[in-house]
Amino acid sequence: MKRETLNNDRAGSDIILKQDIAAKRTVEYAQSPNSQEDKVPYYAKEVLHRDLELVLVRHGTTLWNRERRYLGHSDLGLLPGAEQELEPLREKLQRHSFARIYCSDLIRCRQTLQIILPESELKPELEVGTHFESKPESRLELTSKWESERFLSNMSVGSTIMEPRLRELHFGEWDGKTYDMLKDVELYRAWIDEPQRITPPGGESWADFVNRLRKFLDSLYKWRVAMEVQPMGLTAAPPSILIVTHGGVIRQLACMLIPGHDFWSLNPKPGAAIRIQLRLAGPHNYIAKMLLH
Repeated sequence: MKRETLNNDRAGSDIILKQDIAAKRTVEYAQSPNSQEDKVPYYAKEVLHRDLELVLVRHGTTLWNRERRYLGHSDLGLLPGAEQELEPLREKLQRHSFARIYCSDLIRCRQTLQIILPESELKPELEVGTHFESKPESRLELTSKWESERFLSNMSVGSTIMEPRLRELHFGEWDGKTYDMLKDVELYRAWIDEPQRITPPGGESWADFVNRLRKFLDSLYKWRVAMEVQPMGLTAAPPSILIVTHGGVIRQLACMLIPGHDFWSLNPKPGAAIRIQLRLAGPHNYIAKMLLH
């Protein structure tokens, strides 16, 4: 990664992309590198369908996004005018039904969801997965484990769940800072070159970030398996799941699921939606392809 491009590419809203390929319209089809199966045509895999459609939505614009500041776990709301920014997506989603809705528990995502799906009701309780807890002078840490019984008991169609595992990477002491503020900090420059090896002071390691997203994907597999009491026919559309989250989360999920994608392959703009069709062969075992929205 070239440092001279960082002021325009990395600093700012939810991890800014190294290059803008938002105009790229190719459709990816391949097998996840996590899978141990031989490559075969997508629709020839197996009779039992455990398919899902993921609709990944990045939240609308915040002040720090506009000022190109790092924005991780700081809880900023959307700018005035968010309704107009998100109106095209709201209109698209009115024609779409969802079997499940997940939303990062940070306010910019909750506000986005309430604009694009006004009828949705966010559950006040954190019903799924890992919880984050604020601690003075320290990073936000993972403080509880997955509770499968609680998850399986919450099977109502269309329920909206606040999911802390869908938060952006936590930038620690660098949250709210711009590239210009940090460019002379040696540790920051090392992190820019090797984010998988360097952790921001008071922030989240890359391994922890990836691990919580992997656990979230595994929870989708458990939910989909639990739905098999209602078998799907060969022509039935796969259940669709709406996920309202952050730019870095969307990029990392695509990187984990779709071969040939790295963290910089996508550039989800605020209010953008990306569709992924996912076949769940087992925990950590996925077959995915990108769909045009």
